[in-house]
Amino acid sequence: MHADPDTYLSAYALRFLISRYAPNALVDIIIPEGMSVVTQRLAKSFPNQEPSPESAGSAYDLIVAVDIGDTELLKDWNEKLRESSALKVLIDHHPIKQDSPYNRSLVDTSASSAAELVYSLFKAVRVEPDSETAQALLTGILFDSQNLAIAGEGALRTVLELISFGAVLEKARTELRSPPDYGEVIAKFKAAKRVKVYRASGWVIAVSTVGSFQANVARSFVNMGADIALVAGESSKETRGSLRASHRFYAGTKVHVGTDIAAVLSKETGYGGGHPTAASLTCGVSEEDLIRDFLALMGRLLGEPPTEVK
Repeated sequence: MHADPDTYLSAYALRFLISRYAPNALVDIIIPEGMSVVTQRLAKSFPNQEPSPESAGSAYDLIVAVDIGDTELLKDWNEKLRESSALKVLIDHHPIKQDSPYNRSLVDTSASSAAELVYSLFKAVRVEPDSETAQALLTGILFDSQNLAIAGEGALRTVLELISFGAVLEKARTELRSPPDYGEVIAKFKAAKRVKVYRASGWVIAVSTVGSFQANVARSFVNMGADIALVAGESSKETRGSLRASHRFYAGTKVHVGTDIAAVLSKETGYGGGHPTAASLTCGVSEEDLIRDFLALMGRLLGEPPTEVK
C-alpha cells in the first residue's frame, strides 16, 4: 500500500532524531510502494531525497520499519529486511505478527498514530525536536487520529508538547486539507453506483468495487451512515480491499476490522491488517469472492447473515 502521511512523517522525524546522535550517518527513507496522493503533497513541505540505487541496496547497520503492520507490505524489501544482518527495529501501532523479523520493537496498539510513538523516543532520549520536525509529527498525529477525533489522552498530551516546540495546529489542519482529486471524485461516483447495502443485527454494511481510491471510498460510505464498509478493486493479478467502520460499530461489537476481518480474509492468499476502524488487505481471490467471503464472515461475527437492502 502507498505510504500515508503518518508513515512518512514519522520516518521523516525519526531521521532527525538519528541524525542528532550520529551527524555523519547516512539516513535513507525508503518507501517501497511509493506515497499516497496526500503524502506526495506533504512531502513538498517535508522533503525526502530518494536514495540512489547503490545506496538503497547497501548493507545498513540499522533498519527501522515504521508503521508497517505486515512485512508483506514492504514488497521486495521484505526479503532484504529478513536477510539483512543490520539491527532491525519496528515502530508501530498495529498488532505485531508472529513471524516478526525484528530484533527490537516499540509497539503500542493503543496509540492513535506512529508519530505519537516516534515522539515518545524523543522524550526517552531527551532530544527536543525543532519546529519543522514537531510540525511533521503533529501533522502525522492529526492524520491518523482523524483530526484528533479518536485521539487518546497520550496523543493529546503529545500534541500540546509539540505545539510548545513550535508546531502550529491550524497549519497541520490546513496541510491535510486538499481540493478533491478528480480521480477520487470519479471513483466515489463509480463505487456509489455499484454499492450494495446489507443489514445484520441492526448494523448497516456497505460493499462496492472500484479500481482505485478504495480507502477514500470506504470512508465516504461510513460518513454517509454505513456502520462498516468494504471496497475492493482488482489490480496486477491481485485484489486489494479497504475496510472502514464507525466508532459506534467498534464500540458496540468489539469487532476489530484489522485483526478480525482484514487479517482473516487475507490469511490464505495474501496479507492484511490495520486498526479497529480502518484496515486494508491484499489477496489472491476475485473482487466478487472477497465480498462474498466478507459477508459470510460478517454473518459469523454478528450472529446473523447479512440481508441485502433493496
